[in-house]
Amino acid sequence: MDDSKIKELLQSDPRRAVAQILEKYGGALLGVIHRILGSQEAAEDTLQDASVKIWKNAASYDESKGRLFTWLLNIAKNTALDKARTNKFKYSRKSQSLDSTVYDNIRFSEEMKTMDVGLLTMVEKLDVKYREVIDLIYLQGYTQKEVADILNLPLGTIKTRARSGIRELRRLLKRS
Repeated sequence: MDDSKIKELLQSDPRRAVAQILEKYGGALLGVIHRILGSQEAAEDTLQDASVKIWKNAASYDESKGRLFTWLLNIAKNTALDKARTNKFKYSRKSQSLDSTVYDNIRFSEEMKTMDVGLLTMVEKLDVKYREVIDLIYLQGYTQKEVADILNLPLGTIKTRARSGIRELRRLLKRS
């Protein structure tokens, strides 16, 4: 179904519109949510929450303000960010050891398989506050803003820790 028909359904039958949206864009929306949350199960639950928001706010979609996909993407992204900010979710993320997240990324990512194993050894030698930020930004692919939200720290602190962590990592690599 094309976007113009989905837009009509949003006004007349939002429940059917959401079904069509999930059929057409569900994979893309799930991918964005998964990237933010890092968990397939949490991403699937959050996509359900986003679907309900789309259904409840169907009448608020304004074609003059942007494309349908952009509107859907914003709802999905904001729902995922809200989920990532909850204390329960933060606790579940923190309970996973940092070492396991580094090795999980290597196991699941083709790009990471080519990474020098010595680099990971050096990352493990960093102070925990730097290692955590380096892991989230450079190994897991989060933005600095997302890391600030996940760790519940000011953005400036994250930027400083990232810079200091890279500087320390360079120093360690020069010594080896």
